[in-house]
Amino acid sequence: MSASSHPAVPRLNLLWFTVLAAPMMIGIAIALMIWFGQYQAPMDLVPQDTLRMGALGAMALMLVVARPLRNLLMAPATIAQRPLQGSTPANDGEKAAMQVQTSMFILLGLIDFVAMIVIAFCLMQADAHLAILNGVYSLVLAFITKPDFAALIEQTRQQLKR
Repeated sequence: MSASSHPAVPRLNLLWFTVLAAPMMIGIAIALMIWFGQYQAPMDLVPQDTLRMGALGAMALMLVVARPLRNLLMAPATIAQRPLQGSTPANDGEKAAMQVQTSMFILLGLIDFVAMIVIAFCLMQADAHLAILNGVYSLVLAFITKPDFAALIEQTRQQLKR
């Protein structure tokens, strides 16, 4: 199925990469703030080596868990069972697209959780290198876990017909 099979697919792709690219933009901003703005750490909660090893461990764990989590949350049967709140769509295609988008944001929230915690620690400890590494990690995670939205919308639409 091609990416142009449903009008919502380009929007979903854009949203997917925009949300998961945010940690990279924040990481660049933190690095520039530290390197050129002379930002100083307000506090050292943990030693720098401990912070980096913990962050790398959390990132690695999320990379391992992300695909099974995506498969669980983005299964067409699971998406079709998820209730929609708000306006009612005109047809099954629109409803399927809305349900896929809702499920996508649930998955994005779970995937971005680790990156946002690492960003908070990078700000507290003024760690520019970890901030940049966290942004790269988020972009890699975006490519690893990206679902095929066109196929997912079609499969969800078929599930809704049943």
